[in-house]
Amino acid sequence: MMKIKEYFKKNKLCYAFVILIVIALITSVLNIKNISFVFISLAANVFLIYILNLIINMLKIKFSKKDKIFIIISISLLYIFYFISVLTRNFIYYWDYSCYYNLQIGLEDAFNTDLLSGIKSFIGSTWSGEYGNFLSFFPEFIFNFTNKTINSYLLSSVIVFVPYIITSFSIFIKTFIKAFKIENENVFFNASLLIFSLFPILHATFIYGQPDLFGLTFIFLILALTLSYDFKRFDIPRLITLIIVTFMLLITRRWYMYFIFSYYLCYAFKLILTNIKDKDAVLKIIKNGILFILMMGTFFLVTLFPLLKNIIASDFANSYTYYLTGGFNTELITQFNYLGYIIFIIIVIGLIYGLIKKKYRSYTIVFIFEYFVTIFMFTRIQNMGLHHTLLLLPAYLYFILMFVLLIIKNRALIFITILIFCVNFIFGICYQDSKIFTNIKLTTPRQDDYLSIKEVCDWLKENLNENNKAYMIAHNNTYNPDKFRNFYMPDKTISNYLPYGSAIIGVHKFPIELFEAKYVLTTSPFESVSIENIYNNVFNDLISKGKFKLVKTFDMKNGYNINIYERVVDMDYEEAKMYADALEDETKNYSSLYKDVIKNYIKENNLMINE
Repeated sequence: MMKIKEYFKKNKLCYAFVILIVIALITSVLNIKNISFVFISLAANVFLIYILNLIINMLKIKFSKKDKIFIIISISLLYIFYFISVLTRNFIYYWDYSCYYNLQIGLEDAFNTDLLSGIKSFIGSTWSGEYGNFLSFFPEFIFNFTNKTINSYLLSSVIVFVPYIITSFSIFIKTFIKAFKIENENVFFNASLLIFSLFPILHATFIYGQPDLFGLTFIFLILALTLSYDFKRFDIPRLITLIIVTFMLLITRRWYMYFIFSYYLCYAFKLILTNIKDKDAVLKIIKNGILFILMMGTFFLVTLFPLLKNIIASDFANSYTYYLTGGFNTELITQFNYLGYIIFIIIVIGLIYGLIKKKYRSYTIVFIFEYFVTIFMFTRIQNMGLHHTLLLLPAYLYFILMFVLLIIKNRALIFITILIFCVNFIFGICYQDSKIFTNIKLTTPRQDDYLSIKEVCDWLKENLNENNKAYMIAHNNTYNPDKFRNFYMPDKTISNYLPYGSAIIGVHKFPIELFEAKYVLTTSPFESVSIENIYNNVFNDLISKGKFKLVKTFDMKNGYNINIYERVVDMDYEEAKMYADALEDETKNYSSLYKDVIKNYIKENNLMINE
């Protein structure tokens, strides 16, 4: 008992964590709405701060006063960038850009029901293997007191996530400096932090509302914990901490498992190969490595068995065929365009220097192989989106660090390098079409038809209810259901009665909401992304058969019309069969997503007719 008291006395963050959890339980029992989740959120943040402090102490890292000032400056500059970006936009979030916001709202609703419902929602989303709501725990203590719009969600996430990422990267840099005995420590630290903050890939999707970059917090902690650890001794505190941060990385987003697998694999080979002449050392490394794998594997199996089972059982290579847009070689070209010529040259020079310089060689090889193994594995399933490119950011940064080390003694070259990254960042904001710098756009598109979309939303808000639901067939970047579902959020009047819809073959199943909708929205001209073109063709045939009538057309003043049709003939077998017949080719590969869904609907709604 005394040991526990002493531990909490020395670790006040643990004491704060327990108090916050107790308060959350009390407020939940007392049914005080909208507050228990806030204390859970504060507890989550306290726990992460505790992990950061634990690692800082474990690695014996010291931040000077100048370091802390520069960290604060870096965080402040990013705050200014994001606040200006958000406060000057009229962007309507859709698809993945609004996904995390909807997760935040959904988890809020679950916790507002009761604490158990919130916990079930978290576990269920984590085990589903799709979008987990682990990230939702961290910004809630701010988001809860905002107007609950998507912009306020993004700003809440910025306020919370940016300091964690900058701090985590700073821990890694300090570990790097210590491991390799870097001279000119202040210059190296400050230059590295500035370059990292200015790297377009870091911000590429966060500015659109996707906080996937939070996973980098755990990646940098993994790198810091492994950089100077050779597994020749079984360091239990370090390994337990490593398991915890790896676990948190995996539940941030499922696809971070590619980094986990490729980095640990390459790291293991590095340890064995660098000690190959010492048989006893190799045996110790293998023995301790196997024990670590068993510890981590057991923990993951116990806590994440449904998720792991889902990953193993799912045929993602087949389902995500639509996203496989060229494979490995195409991905390398895409990455080159993200970087631009100048940053690519800096990375190549750094890579070469890292190979030439003996003390950096082994880790340079680790990051080279980790980079290519990650791309190879990922492109067996699909090509990377901008958010997936975060997986490659650690390798890019390591090679850039090598370049900085090459020029560290020349202050003029350091200044020029930082200036290049500044210009590259500005090119991203201004989005100049140039291969010299990045082609990543660091501004959101301007929604010039914002007022026209508002007119459609006003009509939907007035006409939709439990008995009058709608479905939108068009599902492209210009017009899709989310443009209307999210317009008035957190008011859910439209989102409750206008579903997300179906568009991508092999990913989205046939939308039975199309059968049940009183109103169907489509566009003229109609632009197709994938399978929704088939739905639209069948729907046009249904119009010609007199099953739907046009009730409203909105001129969007950009060459498009939004057309709203009303159902005038009840859903019947003929309509269902028209869709089923049109989907014959798609059903050959994805029967459970298309024809089977329609057949089940026919059976459940007694629409059976002898085929």
